[in-house]
Amino acid sequence: MKLLYLAWSAVVADFWVFLTPQPYSTSASAMIATVAMHGAACAVLATVSWFLLPQRYRYPRPLVWLLMFNFSFVAPFVGPVVMLLICHTTLHQDIERLPQATPLELEPLEYNVQSKVAPRSSQGAIRSRLTSNVPANIRMQSLLTLQAVPKRVANPLLEDLLADDSDDVRLVAFGMLDAEEKKLSVHIQRERRNLEHEMSVDQRYTCLRYLAELHWELTYTALAQGEMRKYMLGEARRYINEAITLQKIRDPSLTFLRARVLLAQGDLVESEVLLYASLALGQSAGSVRPYLAEMAFRRHDMAAVHLHMNQLDNQALSARVQRAADLWTGRDSFPNPNDRNTLAHI
Repeated sequence: MKLLYLAWSAVVADFWVFLTPQPYSTSASAMIATVAMHGAACAVLATVSWFLLPQRYRYPRPLVWLLMFNFSFVAPFVGPVVMLLICHTTLHQDIERLPQATPLELEPLEYNVQSKVAPRSSQGAIRSRLTSNVPANIRMQSLLTLQAVPKRVANPLLEDLLADDSDDVRLVAFGMLDAEEKKLSVHIQRERRNLEHEMSVDQRYTCLRYLAELHWELTYTALAQGEMRKYMLGEARRYINEAITLQKIRDPSLTFLRARVLLAQGDLVESEVLLYASLALGQSAGSVRPYLAEMAFRRHDMAAVHLHMNQLDNQALSARVQRAADLWTGRDSFPNPNDRNTLAHI
């Protein structure tokens, strides 16, 4: 609003210039003074009008300003008044008459994340389409489907395909495994180089933890087999132990990772202790209880298996764990035991 007052003041000053006898004088100095005062008023008016324009109409800035200046300069008093009336009318539009968005309150959508519908491309279904009696084009399509399957499930299938009769299938399977292994190896080499440099305690802890996770990923996704798997598990355990000495507060996720590594190495007693410790530290039951149920199953303690599976109720579980929990607790939708054969291969 202050800009409008300034603009109207410039219009009044311009009008006053032409009311004085100076414009009617025949001397050159009077003409120059009149043009200078008129130009100054038009410049002020053009500047104020430029600021009143919407943002999208201000550019290109020099040309827009020059257009408004010429309009005011060529038509003294009439041009500035018309231009200001347009700006004034635009700024005082009745905003209430403009269409306004009305907020509405909607009911939250019901979405079941853990669907009980078996996936169409299960591990068993894909494996059945990769046998040697299936046409080559279908086998190749099934092989490419493994790119969307979790690595823990896909990599063992790819390992089996390395002995396939088809050269194309062997080449594609080897390429997929090699690409995944190289990606993890690059990260491991980079983090090992980082350990050789000076860093703070927190940075070293993060680096050691990341190295442990990378070595565990190589074994968890079945990229490391045999003696290489034992070596990777040993390295993961070593990095975890070094990271534990640097942590200020016990991390439940690191304790959980250590328990999984020990379980993979066959140390069931220590692994179970660490699983309960991670659960007490705040690790989610949905990630810890399935491992405790597995260890109870290895001991043939079926009562403990039922106990752990029952405590997975209302937990966010993967589809595979959810189906196993439903099967053990009787929450599945198969009243006939023979109908359980329709479960997807897990």
